[in-house]
Amino acid sequence: MYYPYFRGKQFDLIALRELSENGLLSRKIHPIIEPVKDSSALRKTVLQFEKAQQSFTLIENPQAGEFLTEDGYLRLHAMTTKRGQILTQPLEPSAEQSGLLILQQAKPALECDWSQNEKPVLLPLEFRLLQKVQGELILSEDVFTRLPRNRFYQELPDELFTNRHLNYQRSGFQGFSDFSLDSRIYYEKSFPSAEICIHLVYFEGDELRIHHFLSPEELPTQKDKFLAVMEEIANWQPLQKTHGLNLLMTAAANGKFPGMGIIRKASVMHHLELMGDFLDSR
Repeated sequence: MYYPYFRGKQFDLIALRELSENGLLSRKIHPIIEPVKDSSALRKTVLQFEKAQQSFTLIENPQAGEFLTEDGYLRLHAMTTKRGQILTQPLEPSAEQSGLLILQQAKPALECDWSQNEKPVLLPLEFRLLQKVQGELILSEDVFTRLPRNRFYQELPDELFTNRHLNYQRSGFQGFSDFSLDSRIYYEKSFPSAEICIHLVYFEGDELRIHHFLSPEELPTQKDKFLAVMEEIANWQPLQKTHGLNLLMTAAANGKFPGMGIIRKASVMHHLELMGDFLDSR
């Protein structure tokens, strides 16, 4: 089972909702959402997942954003019963526990008694945690290379994204997780860039790789840069076609720049579609 972790950004949520609405989100994908804004995109995604009976987890104690108050906590609690909790202090044996425990810091986890734990636990590849924590373990890794400037990707245009889908069970895990096309470090906004970079994953055999398509800097408008990078994408043979990729192709065919939010949405959709297809074929 794949547990992609999202920080509740608008276009990531829209990507998840539209995949579910179109029947393109595999049952072997269990999104984890750490909400940062009380937005319509969040509420619509939760409602769609409930309607489609899609497995997911909504974190009840996010570590950033608009839900850090007591009122925010109550609003999240009322949104769904499919909640998870980031472990910030040792668990009390008698305390009510959420459906998924998320370990981001070692200290509270190492102070817990895990002998009676029956909850799934999302944790990083840290030896002392793996020795201590008991239960159904889900491996969390940060696999996306996020660089501070788009132009830096010209030094690293193509790389391995992950092989974890091939070996997580052999390593003793019940599932694996990453941050999709993002990193573990939370940020609200990125730096403005003179280039457009579109990150698209693809399978080379069973290995999932990622190509960073970078537009020329000297073109005068965002539209020109988008169309230039889409021409490269259209001629790049390893890419597998998906609904997400088709959104970008359609915009390019119509000579339109869809906006960076739509590019983000389409790229995330493309990633989850490919991973879902792979897992469903096993």
